[in-house]
Amino acid sequence: MIEYLRGVLLERQDDHLVIEVDGVGYGVSVPTPTANQAGEPGAETALWVRTYVREDALRLYGFATRHERDVFDIFLGLSGVGPGLGLAILSDLSISEIVQATLADDSERFREVKGIGPKMAQKLIIELRGRVKRLAASLPEPVRPTDPLDTSLRNEAARDAVAALEALDVRPAQARRAIALALHTLGNGADAEALVREGLKHRHASS
Repeated sequence: MIEYLRGVLLERQDDHLVIEVDGVGYGVSVPTPTANQAGEPGAETALWVRTYVREDALRLYGFATRHERDVFDIFLGLSGVGPGLGLAILSDLSISEIVQATLADDSERFREVKGIGPKMAQKLIIELRGRVKRLAASLPEPVRPTDPLDTSLRNEAARDAVAALEALDVRPAQARRAIALALHTLGNGADAEALVREGLKHRHASS
């Protein structure tokens, strides 16, 4: 089994590298950030590799760090997630973003990845919750759950809805929490009025 490759980069595409090692060219599928970091053809490059074997195929998947490869292995262990989808997630999300989305129950973040719909996004969060410590093992700083509105507050309707609840004497933290729950129920496309109506149902929710 091939675990690690170091050699000369012969060819680079968005998701594929060809590396020559002792006269043999190895084709390796990689996340887009890994391809971008590999340098230009002719440069020396190195990858941590996962060898994926099926009855009809043998493919190599490469990563800039051993931890990225470990995260890829976690995805392979989830039901319904194959190597292609695992690679797509690591192409679009950093490990820190994956951890943060899981901790914040932010399924919308996973839905930004091509091939992931609402059901798969929520399923990923559920299955990853028990693996967060392993996911975050080598991050330079611990990732803590943030307010689910940290990203959604860029949505004007959400900001207006929070302000409306505060005007109704709902404490700021409770207002933010209530609108976070309303967003989870209604989606980011909901207008302020709908968010306020839904948020009022959750104004006593604990933060």
